[in-house]
Amino acid sequence: MFKDLRKTWEKIKKSGSKRDEIVFISILSLFSLIILGLIIVPLHLYLSTLPSIRAFEEYRPGIITKIYDTNGQLIGQFAEERRILIPLTSVPRSLLNATIAVEDSRFYRHGGIDFPAIVRALWTNLKARRIVEGGSTITQQLSKLLFLTPEKTIKRKIKEAILALQIERRYSKDEILELYFNQIYFGHGAYGVEAAANTYFGKHVQELTLSESTLLAGLPRAPFYYSPYNNLELALKRRAHALRRMVKEDFIAEEEAAEANQEPLELKRLTVGENEAPYFVEHIRRYLERRYGTHAIYRGGLKVYTTLDLEMQKIAQKSFKEGLRKVDKTFGWRKPEKATEEELALFAKEKRSRILALLEEDRVYPGIVKKATSTFVSIDLGGGLEGSLPAKNIAWTGFKYPSTILKPKDKVDVRVVELDREKERIILALEQRPKVQGAIVALEPSTGYIRAMVGGYDFEESEFNRVTQARRQPGSSFKPFIYTTAIDSGYPPTYIIIDAPVIYDDWGEKWTPRNYDEKFIGPTTLRVGLAQSRNVVTVKLLEKIGVKKVISYAHRMGIKSYLGPDLSLALGTSEVIPLEMASAYGVFANQGIKTEPLSILKVLDRSGNILEENSPKEEEVLKPTTSYIMTNLLRGVVEQGTGWRARAVGHPCAAKTGTTDEYTDAWFIGFTPDLVTCVWVGFDEKISLGKDMTGSRVAGPIWTDFMREVFKDRPIREFPIPEKGLTFARVCPESGLLATKECPQVMVEAFLEGTEPTEYCDLHGLERFPGKGWDLRLIEPQRKRELESPFSLELIPLEELERELSLYEEPVSVSEAPISINEETYSE
Repeated sequence: MFKDLRKTWEKIKKSGSKRDEIVFISILSLFSLIILGLIIVPLHLYLSTLPSIRAFEEYRPGIITKIYDTNGQLIGQFAEERRILIPLTSVPRSLLNATIAVEDSRFYRHGGIDFPAIVRALWTNLKARRIVEGGSTITQQLSKLLFLTPEKTIKRKIKEAILALQIERRYSKDEILELYFNQIYFGHGAYGVEAAANTYFGKHVQELTLSESTLLAGLPRAPFYYSPYNNLELALKRRAHALRRMVKEDFIAEEEAAEANQEPLELKRLTVGENEAPYFVEHIRRYLERRYGTHAIYRGGLKVYTTLDLEMQKIAQKSFKEGLRKVDKTFGWRKPEKATEEELALFAKEKRSRILALLEEDRVYPGIVKKATSTFVSIDLGGGLEGSLPAKNIAWTGFKYPSTILKPKDKVDVRVVELDREKERIILALEQRPKVQGAIVALEPSTGYIRAMVGGYDFEESEFNRVTQARRQPGSSFKPFIYTTAIDSGYPPTYIIIDAPVIYDDWGEKWTPRNYDEKFIGPTTLRVGLAQSRNVVTVKLLEKIGVKKVISYAHRMGIKSYLGPDLSLALGTSEVIPLEMASAYGVFANQGIKTEPLSILKVLDRSGNILEENSPKEEEVLKPTTSYIMTNLLRGVVEQGTGWRARAVGHPCAAKTGTTDEYTDAWFIGFTPDLVTCVWVGFDEKISLGKDMTGSRVAGPIWTDFMREVFKDRPIREFPIPEKGLTFARVCPESGLLATKECPQVMVEAFLEGTEPTEYCDLHGLERFPGKGWDLRLIEPQRKRELESPFSLELIPLEELERELSLYEEPVSVSEAPISINEETYSE
């Protein structure tokens, strides 16, 4: 074609015709333009479909939103891709060289496409008759990751090559490497080298050894396939390959490679995620989503610093779960379900090494019975890993022989009692997933900081947070709000109400409140009424001070739920939320000051800018003196009444139990000067826990185990006494009047100034009574019963009293002469 054009042109030149020359050149130019247009226009249209590499400059990859506890420990994270951005300078030379050796040995010598590598890979793959080597450069991989879909087509490969060339012309090698190291996927949800180093080795990327670096460098080709958690043997082979490549590229000596290849892997225990505080983390996530939106949570890289104390949270989690399992065991052993074929297959597919790495002593795991005999049971924990369950470790079920209750393919929960990973020796104890639920929340009363929160037994099974969402009847744990209103209104702790039957007309229907023990004890001080949780006394007190007034006080102290305006309020019939109960009790511990529950200290954006910062919100809602007297009365519940289990904490504690009608709800709420903790236990369906399953018996042990562990190494701190406004007097606990030498029992009681008794006891040692005295025919039988009661009041020995006290002693104002309070621990 070109020869013919040349001959034609020569003929025209020889003819000397200028007109023919112009025509020929015009026709040739037009033809060339048409050909050029047929090439350029489609190419331009094709190139216009490519992403602009300017997006490279504007690219902001989604990074992890991290949730930290009060000490800066990670407790949760949210991300579409779990990524932590780092500069290239943080990547150790060992990892950088290993990656170049494995992925792109000519990285610093090509312009985006490595043609020799493509030819080499093609020849290698042809010889192997399968794809064993890729020819893509790091820049090509990056262009695919950032701008293209993962489809394997010629069209996509062309786009990938063109983009790689454009990237190389515009950006430096270091800029390309930095983005690559932050973008590449390493498996198990880890994007980028920093997230990978943390996932596999629990360290920062700059802390990686040569052995660890080469293992990570080998993962991007096939993260799932080469994962040491999924297949340790293949992972080690891949590491060896990376080391050989580094030797070949003169990055390391053969001796270094051999030493690194022999180094044992110390892998981080792989977990599904930070799971010590799932209910709290979800509580935070919901707030963040409302405030900042979904995109900010999952791609924005927020840093959220919370009030949670992870160590305290772990104690709460352990105490709570153990407590619920103990409660559930009182209902007896339930026949287990059979594993389906699908479940058996999933168990078989589990990686033995992964399951072994997950196990920890004293934790509970699912298992499937493989073999059951009269002496032991073999339990499959997944991937063929077996544990042994001896007969002695099923004793709680009431059965002697394991084969009686367990059969092959039964699904069970087991607790690891002993664990030897090297010998794969695992001793188990039989557990039972509780059907009963509950909640525990601990607040710092001076700040409102939420230090621990467990909203249920298993977050994966139920995300319903019973700390913040469950509305339950508080039972007697509501009574302190009634007594608070009375004390603040001028009723002294020694005020006496007759515990005797009473009938109320409730819109034409008769209502008779009853005590838990179905008995009546006659004249009862407010102290005893609260300590022994006398229902009738509390109803009568509520009637005297007024329902509306009590509701007002409860709301001021932090109860936000609706409270029914009737006398049944005294029995705790209006539903409340555990978090608000804990907050309201915190007023007592904080000397009358309410602090709103607080979970977030501050939120930072990905650049470190402060988006929000919170501090405690305080409001004085009670006089410090009223708060102190109520604390003193609630200490009486611990020392003299239903809260006796709290004595085991070994620190000054005040508490109140709560049990509802039909035993559907069990509460234990108590506090020290530094921490207030609320525990609730019950079924979600509001069915009975069973007869005598009281707050003291069901929730009390959980509260006590938690508080005892938290405070075991802390110095003892007393509840502070207000400097003024209080009067302390020695009184007779039976009459509530000032004590005389004739009173067999004497106690120091605190009063608001002006409410202390001014008369002396007329029950003991007097032949006749003043007009206001009690009739001995009513008093003496009751006094005898009280003296024989298992509850003893805080007493001052009579011998000590005789040395210090004359027959008639005036009450002393604390501002004039403070009196040391007897802090002995008395028997139940």
